[in-house]
Amino acid sequence: MYARVLKFVALLTHILTSTCVRMTTYNGPDIKSKFKLELKPLHIPTGLGDIIILSGPIINSETLYFLSKPNSDTMKLKLNISRDMFDYKKSSINDDYNDIIIQYIQGKIKAIITPINKYKIFNLNYGKNCQDSTDIFREKEKSLLANDFMLGPLGEEDNGNWILSAYYKGNDGNWIEVFQVITVEITESIPTFPTKPKLDEGNDLELRFAYPVRNLQSCQITAPRSTFDRFYDRDRNNLDSCGFTIPNVTKDDEGLWRIIGVGNIVYEANVFLEINKKS
Repeated sequence: MYARVLKFVALLTHILTSTCVRMTTYNGPDIKSKFKLELKPLHIPTGLGDIIILSGPIINSETLYFLSKPNSDTMKLKLNISRDMFDYKKSSINDDYNDIIIQYIQGKIKAIITPINKYKIFNLNYGKNCQDSTDIFREKEKSLLANDFMLGPLGEEDNGNWILSAYYKGNDGNWIEVFQVITVEITESIPTFPTKPKLDEGNDLELRFAYPVRNLQSCQITAPRSTFDRFYDRDRNNLDSCGFTIPNVTKDDEGLWRIIGVGNIVYEANVFLEINKKS
C-alpha cells in the first residue's frame, strides 16, 4: 500500500497554447490516492507539429482525468464519460475498439476498459494544398470518442514522459489512481553538410549537421554495414552540429551514413557517401 498526493499548479494560459486538449485548471482539494494501478506504458515516435489522438481508460462516469506534462505541469482533462457508455445497447464503445482489463483492487474485481488502438497521429501540414478547403482538425475533432483527447501540435517542450492519471473512488470512499506513462519521442530529420559527399579513396570525410543544434547532449554516427566498426574522430570545431571526421576513406566506406543527435528532441540526418572509381 502506498499513497500519492497530486497537486495542481498549471496556468491555464500556458496549457491552452501548448496543447489542443480540452483542459481546465483544477481548483478542488488535493487528491490523495491510497492505491494506484499502472497500465502498460506507451511509447509514441512522432515529429514536430504532429497531433496525437489518445484515449483515456474507462472506469466509471465519476472518474477524474488528469494529464502531467514532461515539465510536471498538471491539468484536468474534460472527458465526457457518461453512464450510457456502460450500456451495451447505447454505447459507441465496442469490443472491436477496446480491451477489458480485469484487476483485483482491495480484494475486489474491477473492470477497466482500455483502447486496442492506443493512438493515432496526424499533421495539419501533410496532404494539404491551396485548393483543399477541408478543415482537418475539425474533422478529426468530430470523430473523437467520449474518452479521446488530442495533444499537439507538438513542440520541443512536449518531448519526454507524460503521465495520464484517472482517479475514482473505491467502495470504501478512498481514491484509487489508474495511471499510464506515455513517452513522446520527437524526431526531426535535418540535412547534412555536405549534402552529397563524393571523395577519392584516401581522403578524409568531414560530416556534420547543416546547422547547430540547441542544447545538444550527445552525438552518434553510424557507418554503412560493410564498415560497421569504422574509426572516426569528433570535429572539435563543430561540436554543436555533431561534426565527425572519418580519415582515409576506402571503397568499403561507400554507402549510407547516419548521424543522430540528442538535444531537446532527437535529430537525425542521413547521407550517401560516394567513392570515386580509381582511374
